[in-house]
Amino acid sequence: MEKDYLDRERLVADFFAGYEADPLIIDPEEFFLVEKNGIMDAEIVSGLQKAMESVLGKGCFVIINDESINACAMEKDGVPIIALYAGTIKKIFCDAGIMMLSDEFLTGVGELGACYHDIRADDHGLRVDKENDFVLKMDISGDHIRETVGYMIASLALHFIIYHEMGHHKLGHIRKLKEKYNLFYQEALSAEISEEYAEERKQMELDADLYAADMLVEKMDSLMESWGELLDIDFGYSEIFQLLIPALVLIKENLPMGAYSVEEIESNFYLPNIIRIAITAMVVARKPHIKEVLWNDILAVFLEDEEYRKQFEAENDMVVLDDSNQLTETAFERFYALMIAGTEQVYTKIFVGNYFPALFQTDIKAMNWFLHLYK
Repeated sequence: MEKDYLDRERLVADFFAGYEADPLIIDPEEFFLVEKNGIMDAEIVSGLQKAMESVLGKGCFVIINDESINACAMEKDGVPIIALYAGTIKKIFCDAGIMMLSDEFLTGVGELGACYHDIRADDHGLRVDKENDFVLKMDISGDHIRETVGYMIASLALHFIIYHEMGHHKLGHIRKLKEKYNLFYQEALSAEISEEYAEERKQMELDADLYAADMLVEKMDSLMESWGELLDIDFGYSEIFQLLIPALVLIKENLPMGAYSVEEIESNFYLPNIIRIAITAMVVARKPHIKEVLWNDILAVFLEDEEYRKQFEAENDMVVLDDSNQLTETAFERFYALMIAGTEQVYTKIFVGNYFPALFQTDIKAMNWFLHLYK
């Protein structure tokens, strides 16, 4: 294993010239020494590393010894490389755990008595164990179920990030940009971006998101089976989709690719983050076998709780059920748009200290507009 990691370092060294970290890359067993939980520990990350390398053929998956929050796809000597910064794993793992400490988040999960009200991220976070510098400590919910769900959210987020980078390889983006623009994938500076390059790159980023969404769908059944056994509950598409939403929000907030004005959106590689979340979530939600389950579960909620249905219709100015007493497509999409906005509100309140409801209403309108375009 030692030689293997020396070989990996040589392979990626040119991409990270100037980094002072020693070693440059980290073995998950040396970095991710959290209590074994079968969802988000060193063994799971090592397994994901091997799985990605297998999918990429002779590929190389590395964790960069850097506290930055980033991930990238590259190629060297014909070897596809996925690089995930250590800071990304730490931050997503930490943020998921902190959100589960809040009694305003996923209120139907576990025992809220083990949580805090009006939690602030500054009071909770990752810290190094005094006796072992390699061991990460953090505040976790006193409720086992909420703690475990936090691991699940972090796991889904990291899967998506890695699948996104893998998509760049599998869809031929890395090679195409190298051959067409003579660029390594992460090299283009804003001052050097041509309109053609920006448009092509933007489409690549969207396609990589869609690839990651499809990969998550393929992974869902195995995750539901293993996680269901771990919690000894029936774990289905509705449950995992409720965790996917906060996982995507964590990615959005921790990998900021903001574009707020029309000019920024036009020149940015990425669509606005809230739109990326909405498109990814609805791509997953519209997979026929998943949509059938989600649709029936939402329909049941509205049929069983007439007061909630009337409130939902009044607040969103829409009819939830059609003449046949079936859920409308508009209500289906709005339900999940509100779930995304609601998760963002909780996240912002915890990690920023405030939130502006009007902003999230604007986000919902933007999501609905983009979803209409990408149907």
